[in-house]
Amino acid sequence: MRWEVRIMKSKTSCFNRTIFKKNFTHFWPLWVLYLIWLLMLIPMSLWKGTGQDWYYGYSDGVSKMYMLVNQVLERALQPVPVFLIAAVMALAVFSYLYAAKNANMIHALPVSRFELFVTNYLSGLCFMVIPELIAFLFTVLVCLGNEITCIQYLFAGFLCRLGMIFFAYSLAVFVAMFTGHVLAMPVYFLIVNYLYIGCVYLITSVIELLCYGITNYWNPGKMSILSPIYYLGNNLWVRTVYNGATKQLEGLEIHGVWLVGVYAAVAVLFVAAAYVLYRRRQIETAGDVISIGILKPVFRWGMAMCGGISLSLLIAGILIEARNVSPFPCFLICMFLTGFVLFFAAQMLIMKNFRVFRKKRLLEWGCFAVVSLLFVVTFEIDLFGIERKLPEEGEIEAAFVCMDFPVEVKQEDFSTLLELHREMLENKKQYREIQRRGTDYMYTTVCYYLKDGTKVERDYPVPVRGECGEGEMTPSAQIQSWERETDNLKSQILGRGYRTNEYLSGYIDLYDEDANYHNYTFDKEELETIVAAVERDIEEGNYDIYYVTGMNEELPVTFYNNISLDYFNEDGLYDLWDYFSNYRHYHRTEQKKEDLLVSTNAFLTIGPECRHTIRALEQIGAIGVEYHLETVEEHQMRTAYD
Repeated sequence: MRWEVRIMKSKTSCFNRTIFKKNFTHFWPLWVLYLIWLLMLIPMSLWKGTGQDWYYGYSDGVSKMYMLVNQVLERALQPVPVFLIAAVMALAVFSYLYAAKNANMIHALPVSRFELFVTNYLSGLCFMVIPELIAFLFTVLVCLGNEITCIQYLFAGFLCRLGMIFFAYSLAVFVAMFTGHVLAMPVYFLIVNYLYIGCVYLITSVIELLCYGITNYWNPGKMSILSPIYYLGNNLWVRTVYNGATKQLEGLEIHGVWLVGVYAAVAVLFVAAAYVLYRRRQIETAGDVISIGILKPVFRWGMAMCGGISLSLLIAGILIEARNVSPFPCFLICMFLTGFVLFFAAQMLIMKNFRVFRKKRLLEWGCFAVVSLLFVVTFEIDLFGIERKLPEEGEIEAAFVCMDFPVEVKQEDFSTLLELHREMLENKKQYREIQRRGTDYMYTTVCYYLKDGTKVERDYPVPVRGECGEGEMTPSAQIQSWERETDNLKSQILGRGYRTNEYLSGYIDLYDEDANYHNYTFDKEELETIVAAVERDIEEGNYDIYYVTGMNEELPVTFYNNISLDYFNEDGLYDLWDYFSNYRHYHRTEQKKEDLLVSTNAFLTIGPECRHTIRALEQIGAIGVEYHLETVEEHQMRTAYD
């Protein structure tokens, strides 16, 4: 007897046409609205721009063409709308996971989970890709009809959008697998996109609150790539390219294309991970805030820790400002209270009832309280040496100190500045007590630009009078002596490039006996006379009491009249405050000089001590019998009487 065994090959499908068609017909409003929005965003805006004769100051056809495409690409490459639509599409096609009835019905069909996942994943992806393709084709037609020949940039932008869509949608599907609640999914998606920079911001805020002198510590760095929306928004952009010889606009450059490629590659991992989670997902989790059991403690701790820090910073900030309480105990108490509330609120969401105060959870809360205590104490005692860290003298490229105004410290004075900085740290307790009393101190910023490209900035309440503020070697005395130096005071009053200023115009506000306002405008010769007088007063120290306020026990008498001087500086050396805040910008080797060539003005505060300035005003006839200078107090009394 002969036996024949026939092996029947099973036919396994990874795609279900019926479900795909059902998705398209059921969710058609979503992709239709998305298509309409895309048509308005790209081809319609491009077509509208072609009808303008003058566009952003460009009249020639080539420049106008590039500027039109540049504007369209700037709008098209914004990541926020793409990620928002991706979340909506993912939520739509996997919406059956968030209702028990729908989840049981869908999974009862003779369709494998792999087939369900692939079909729904591709459905949502098509909802976004097909409208993108249609919008791009319409854009090409607009370009052909209006002689726009730089379609390659639009195509590059189209590919970038596809890459962003693939990543954003894959991430949204991955996040959708973590919950069974329809409202939780968009919240989780937002958290995942901003988790890294959010944590960095919270920790930075705690450091600035508890660590003495720490300000402007926020610096997420390159690791902020872990927060996709934030990183793409800052690193994916379009810039115009000019010909170096002719200075004519000759093209565009999309910066960050490689970044989209990296995110698109990572998206493949998210798709695979999403399928693994979907395959292991329990149908009974429909309606649950967390659908993966192992993540429930993470949810409790994350909500309590991140939410607790956020609320504690808010509450402590209000109390410190209103009651001037000590930051450490205030923040610690707030952290315990808000953390407790949020910890058990998270447990209520997980359990879907209010009976959450059980022994196991209370013990877990105890562990959380210990961790919170250690977290806060770590920064209060400066365990990592953040507030005590000072740069070495050889590491400093430039240094500034700012009490009344920024002063660029000379290289030979770097050691003096570091010594003053150490003294501020050593007197932390006394300085904080003076700050708490709220008198006889001034906030002083110490800023170092280091040779490695980093920046160290600290802000201290420095006493200017009293036991800690008097004496020739106190920090306030040394800083004020730097401020009174002629070069530094001229830089503050007349701009950092005062030596090469070309003064264009100027005026002074005047009033007659009847309080009638008069604007006296200086001619070229008068302008030179006024500037020379101002410089002489500065050299003799007559402006010191008006600009170095820390040396005054009482407010100096100043005139209500002010002098304004408009000037141009061919070296692009202008406002001292801008130079202080953007030092790197002014010293970039690739910085184009023409980018800084704009006119600006100096607005002078004057008073009775400015003898040469007053004499010059009398000499040119600006003040005299009809118009005169009056102090702020005199003006206020006269206007109050009037």
